[in-house]
Amino acid sequence: MTTATRLGAAMPGRRQLLLPLAVLPVAGWAVWAAGTPDTPSHPAGPFHLPLDETTAIWRDLGAVRLGGLAGDPQFPVKVSALDGRAVTVRGFMIPLSDGATHNRFILSANPMGCPACRSPGPATMIHVHSSIALPATREPLTLAGTLRLRPQEGLFYRLDRALQRWA
Repeated sequence: MTTATRLGAAMPGRRQLLLPLAVLPVAGWAVWAAGTPDTPSHPAGPFHLPLDETTAIWRDLGAVRLGGLAGDPQFPVKVSALDGRAVTVRGFMIPLSDGATHNRFILSANPMGCPACRSPGPATMIHVHSSIALPATREPLTLAGTLRLRPQEGLFYRLDRALQRWA
């Protein structure tokens, strides 16, 4: 005889108690994804920073698609033309190791943890190789360097000989 049978129908079973609790996070995500009025958004669209000459490149870089049998990146003509050219880009530092300064890090179009921004992916991140170690910061920074497509690090883009630019 089970506990519910001994105590009568008034006592709910474990499944009746736990099932609504298990479904609650999924239901909350579904409401948020459906576009409730409380959904955060940026006036600039899916990117955190406003559109200007240093952030416009993210819209182009983000247009890459995966294709072919191996799932290789398919770069638009506008992006392919940037390979090996000097570019200036503004974004957010994501350090690859602990420390106060970094000369190799990821530059992202959006800050990590921004709920209103486009999800980070290889098309919205650049592996930066800086000539001079830069201090870690959560503020956006502007870098100039040589853009390379299809580096071996796993991301689609690399910025070589990067130097910080001041506005």
